[in-house]
Amino acid sequence: MIRYAIPRSVPPPGPGPGSPRGARSARGFTLVELAVVLAVVGLILGGVFKGQSLVDGARVRAMAGEMSGIRAAWSGFQDRYRSIPGDFAAAPSQIDSATTPGNGNGRIDAARERAGVWQQLALAGFIAGAYDGRPASAGSADDVACAAGTCPKNPFNGFYKIGFGAQAAGASGAAHELFTGGGIPVGVLADLDRRLDDGRPLGGRFRVHRAYRGACTRGDAWAAGSGHADCAGVLRD
Repeated sequence: MIRYAIPRSVPPPGPGPGSPRGARSARGFTLVELAVVLAVVGLILGGVFKGQSLVDGARVRAMAGEMSGIRAAWSGFQDRYRSIPGDFAAAPSQIDSATTPGNGNGRIDAARERAGVWQQLALAGFIAGAYDGRPASAGSADDVACAAGTCPKNPFNGFYKIGFGAQAAGASGAAHELFTGGGIPVGVLADLDRRLDDGRPLGGRFRVHRAYRGACTRGDAWAAGSGHADCAGVLRD
């Protein structure tokens, strides 16, 4: 009897190193695909940098407006009360009994006056907000330290502060100075200087705070290329 073998079905060979499918799975990206990926990454990074530039520009405009508003409030207070805010000795009787009085010597030269300047301006209706007038929160005459509720915040979460001294780099005599507060990128301060003054950190009315000169300037210019993120400026009266 003749026996016939029934052939079994043989599965097709899988993709091996020599097969076209194996070669395709092992080849990686083509130059065209890499170029597309790099182009997409470039667009994303460009959008991020452009967005940050727009945010910083808005903050510069906000700071310029706030500092101009503070100066206007300072002048308006003097016109009304014939005294500077914070130093006004009769503030409790002429503004509000809760107001911290100054010593009336014509200068913001004590911690209670550095804190009181904002409290007196607010209670007199020249600026918005509520400020506690706490001397312990107002920092020293040389630094940019203050606390929420005592001094108003800038757009970078630092604090505006006013004092009598010469903390502007290169200043030769004492004057009333408005500090921008710290935590401000050097490029933002450079833009703010160009908007408010002459763009020079060591000259004019707006200058770098002397404690930040080494980190935030190079020679007689703002060190904008350094990307330093913690700078402070001073606007002199």
